[in-house]
Amino acid sequence: MNASSFTRREFTAGIGALVVAFSLDPKFAQAQAQLPGSLRNNRKLDAWIRIGANSSATVFTGKVELGQGIVTALAQIAAEELELPLSRVRMISGDTGQTPNEGQTAGSQSIENSGTALRMAAAEVRGMLIDLAAQRLAVAADQLSVSDGIIAALGGRKVGYGELVANLDLDREATAKASISRQK
Repeated sequence: MNASSFTRREFTAGIGALVVAFSLDPKFAQAQAQLPGSLRNNRKLDAWIRIGANSSATVFTGKVELGQGIVTALAQIAAEELELPLSRVRMISGDTGQTPNEGQTAGSQSIENSGTALRMAAAEVRGMLIDLAAQRLAVAADQLSVSDGIIAALGGRKVGYGELVANLDLDREATAKASISRQK
């Protein structure tokens, strides 16, 4: 039996056309990405992460340690995304007065839901800090680099997470005082 051999190019040329089609009809479009379960129900960033004046981060999770290493894993996720050393990440776990309600701690769902939510929240916080640093250093945000909670521009100018947060607190205090004096 002698089978003809074709190259892909010869085969494509032989069919005459390649048709590509797509639809802009929304009913055929993919559903918009949903926030992970834990973040969908707890959208306030300060419910997840707070940056301290010493450039450390306090991370809040409704998950609890049951011997599976979840709190350590979540701390590592936050440290990586915030670009902080793990030693500067403090975890508060399962404190119903402080942490987001994330439901039960169970198996791999804890990392899938809480880890993903925490990664997204930490990325948002880091992005906000980079934007603040860009304003402060008068450079474009994409010209900045982050390492160990320090945001640096070319030429050596830099600012730490803690300094940015301290300035925010001073700005809030000044705004509050101005608001009070206007009300008098």
